[in-house]
Amino acid sequence: MSESILQRISSFLKSGNTDNVSVKLVPETGLELAMLFSGVTDPASVKKLTIAGTVVKTDIKYIRKKMSPTLQEIDISKAEFENNRINSKAFDKCTALTSIVLPDYITEIRQKTFSLCKSLTSITIPDSVVTIGDLCFYRCTALVSIIIPDSVVEINFRAFADCSALASITIPDSVVKIEGAAFGGCSSLATVNLPESEIEIGNYAFSNCGSLTSIFIPKQVIKIGEGVFEGSPTVVTVHPDNPVYTSEDGKLTKK
Repeated sequence: MSESILQRISSFLKSGNTDNVSVKLVPETGLELAMLFSGVTDPASVKKLTIAGTVVKTDIKYIRKKMSPTLQEIDISKAEFENNRINSKAFDKCTALTSIVLPDYITEIRQKTFSLCKSLTSITIPDSVVTIGDLCFYRCTALVSIIIPDSVVEINFRAFADCSALASITIPDSVVKIEGAAFGGCSSLATVNLPESEIEIGNYAFSNCGSLTSIFIPKQVIKIGEGVFEGSPTVVTVHPDNPVYTSEDGKLTKK
């Protein structure tokens, strides 16, 4: 949409800003136009945004370009995303974002969706999510807690890397793969509960976790990569019936 058209639309709207905006998107009116119809002439003034309707890539780009430094809360629980997946980098570098409500039908949170959201303190992942993508929560340094639902099958490369405030994590039995460095650099991570099921743990998955002093490896965990606890003061205990691994002086070794 040309700047002149936007200017003409703006002239019919009440001048001023609002910090709490709700919009419903349709293909004919993307987020930019919907914001103007809601009386928002300065998108950077919006602190809380609720979106319903169909969200496309241009809407996500608009949020990142115009709102990412100031937007604090977003509710997209009633929004519709193509292929039931939130776009890659959708909220990447939204540095003011503290909370978000996600739709309950999405199956994948793609790569870098929330990376570098340094104000994000907590998030509820819907029970529909199967995959948590690469670098999804990378350097979300205020993220204190997160619940991974039983629907999740894979936690991908560096998904939670450098989440320095994350204190504990429980991996549900549904997870079959934790990829490389998934929790690397989580310096406050003190408690990790691994599932009582077969699971593949990638290289350096819990490396440089300075608060992770102990961990228990269940019987069914039979594929663990290199350097999983490198740089972490972790005392490893292994289930005595584990067919592949044991521990010697608190260090993980193969039988």
